[in-house]
Amino acid sequence: MAAPADREPVVGPGARFEGTLAFQGEARVEGEFEGVILGRGTLRVAPGAVVRARIETEELVVAGVVEGDVVAPRRVALLAGARLVGNVRTGRLALADGSVLEGQCEMLTGLSEVAATR
Repeated sequence: MAAPADREPVVGPGARFEGTLAFQGEARVEGEFEGVILGRGTLRVAPGAVVRARIETEELVVAGVVEGDVVAPRRVALLAGARLVGNVRTGRLALADGSVLEGQCEMLTGLSEVAATR
């Protein structure tokens, strides 16, 4: 069953989910997730959340912890206190003071590169 358009799908605080998460629009992880995340939109990882996954989405905003490789053609933003351990392919990268990125970053510069990630 799909969530109403005005609400984000959530892996809530204290919840743990393993598998594949596919979404459109916005999704927010507040608990623990392990597996694969495929999105057409924005994925938000809340403070205190832990995501161990391969992530392919248009935009990723992290305030918690992400362990895994990320492809996000539009943007990856690590907020203060965020930690990302993995390789990143993105068109824009924003790192706030106090965030940590451990891995390699490849900047997507052309439309052909962005199209190749979809």
